[in-house]
Order: sequence, then structure tokens, then C-alpha cells
Amino acid sequence: MTSRRSSSSSVAPAVHAIPLIGATAYAILEDEITVIDAGMRGSLPRLHATIRALGRSPAEIARFVVTHAHPDHLGGAGGADVLLHPADRERTLRLNAGTIARRVALRRPIRTIAIAHGDVLPVLGGLRVVHTPGHTPGSVCFYAGRDGLLFSGDALWRDAGGALHRPNRYWSEDLPGARTSVARLAALDVGTILFGHLPPLQGGTGALRELASRWS
Repeated sequence: MTSRRSSSSSVAPAVHAIPLIGATAYAILEDEITVIDAGMRGSLPRLHATIRALGRSPAEIARFVVTHAHPDHLGGAGGADVLLHPADRERTLRLNAGTIARRVALRRPIRTIAIAHGDVLPVLGGLRVVHTPGHTPGSVCFYAGRDGLLFSGDALWRDAGGALHRPNRYWSEDLPGARTSVARLAALDVGTILFGHLPPLQGGTGALRELASRWS
């Protein structure tokens, strides 16, 4: 990394996409700040710089909510609670005990909090946790029904033309589970899908239902 400067783009009211190391984070600027995903280790200075450029303080970050525990989505978290699904949270703690705390040395220790399918976070009028196992056992998406936003992490993938890809064995630990998760997402009323690595996709409901229909 040669610079700590970053940029952002507004993808919805109060929601800013921030390119970090390895993945895109989404900063939701309300009375307090919620960050969805955190990039790889070393991303925190970029995130903080962008939040300051948006006229807010990093001290206002209340929580990181993480779609899954791969390093490119979890590694950059620091300075606030980290919310994870238990299936990924426990595996991360078991395999990497102490690493998160070491990564945030000289900052206050962070706390990991378990979240479950159906939980609703006080964000965007109610941000619902949707468990979507497949990419990892604890993969989740976050659904803001009021605004029709789906933060999909790596549960979904799109091509340059905008078509959603079927889950495959290359990026799915559990391929049948990944396909079941697509059907779960297709039941939602989604306007915009916000991915972990790719540009947003409009017309989310139609795209999800078309994708799910390939297995019917």
C-alpha cells in the first residue's frame, strides 16, 4: 500500500462503498456509523481516511458487521465490535485464537458478537441478517427491506454484463448449501445487490429469481 487515501461512492442514501484492500466495505452513515465488511489487514487507515473525507469521525463507528470470516472481509476490522455468524465466528476463534486482538495492537481490543438468521440490526430502518451458507458455513447477507438493499458479501457473483453466476465448487465450501441460499435470497424484495468485490446490480429480485429458477 503506497497511500492511506481512499475514495468512496454513494450507492444509496447514507450508504457509501469504500474500496479497501481485497474487498469493498460499505459505510452506513447514520447517527452512528456501521461498516459492512472490513477488507484485509491494513485496510483500517484507508477506511478512517474516507470516513473523515465524508465529514465524519472514525470514533463514530459503532460496529463492523461481517458477511463471512475470510481475511479479505474480516482482517481490517478494528476499534469497534465485530458481528459474525456463529458458524464462522467459532471457526475463526478456534483456528486463529488471538490474531484479531494482535492485529489491533495499540488500539482498544475488539469484541466479536454472534449474530443469527433473522436478527434485525438498528441500521437503515432495520437491517436483517439472512444466513446464506455455502461460500462459508457462516456466510450471511444483510437485507435492508425499507430501501431494497441486499449486501451479499461473496454469497453471489455477477459478470460484467450484470448476470448472476450460479454458485460453483471453486468458491463454495458447500455447493448444495450455496444453491439453497440463492433460493432463500430470491424470496426477498431486492432492488439493488451490493457485492463484496463487484459493482452493484439493479433489478435484484428478477436476477435472483432467474438464478434460482435454474435449479427448479
